[in-house]
Amino acid sequence: MASTSTDRLELFKPTPGTNEPFRVQDINDNWDKIDGFAEEYDTELADVEARLTSLENVDTDYDERLDDLEAYDIALDGRLDTLEGQNLNTRLTTAEGKITTAEGEIDALQSYDIALDGRLDTLEGQNLNTRLTTAEGEIDALQSADVALDGRLDTLEGYNLNTRLTTAEGEIDALQSDAISLDGRLDTLEGYNLNTRVTTLENTDTAYDTRLDALEAEDIALDGRLDTLEGQTLDARLDTLEGQNLDSRLDTIEGYNLDTRVTALETTIDGGTP
Repeated sequence: MASTSTDRLELFKPTPGTNEPFRVQDINDNWDKIDGFAEEYDTELADVEARLTSLENVDTDYDERLDDLEAYDIALDGRLDTLEGQNLNTRLTTAEGKITTAEGEIDALQSYDIALDGRLDTLEGQNLNTRLTTAEGEIDALQSADVALDGRLDTLEGYNLNTRLTTAEGEIDALQSDAISLDGRLDTLEGYNLNTRVTTLENTDTAYDTRLDALEAEDIALDGRLDTLEGQTLDARLDTLEGQNLDSRLDTIEGYNLDTRVTALETTIDGGTP
């Protein structure tokens, strides 16, 4: 008499032609081993499904956080557009032209001085340096968030689901060859369509990469626009205006003896009657 066993489950196998007797206990032991293997495989598949569900929840969280980042970028862009639209350089050039013209027109000089003082107060109250510092801090925070997202995506990619699913498929094939009676149960498991769900996750990861690239390009554009604003040297032009010594020039104009000139003009017009 002689008998052998299978390699994986060590199932009992009688050798044909050796008069090996039929033992019901051996057959029962074989089925017990097959059933035990099927239970372990069911547990492993349940664990895979649970982890896939967890990954799908993580994807939903990524979508919400990326939407928040995009909204934050739009808000920053609007604030920068407002700064650029103030056109401070043109307004300062206009003020310089008005000061030059004021030397020959006393009434115009007084109105220009009042207007210029109000406009300079407005410029001083804008506190551009503080607002630019705040914008730079917000951009730094956005870049840190991008780095954190990139690390979490690297972790997700490292799970190597394709390799683990390939191993599971090999085990399913081995189980099918060992026990024909399990075909029905395995058909049900194959209907779970795990490959399609993993492909969906991979497509979602690709979409995340595209959206993150767009955010990085937007950050670069915002940084360039801030550099342009910082290079306008507004402080130097305001210093030039302050150095023009307006008080001295007003004293000179007041010394023109306007009363005498106005009296002469009245005399010319109606004989001196005020």
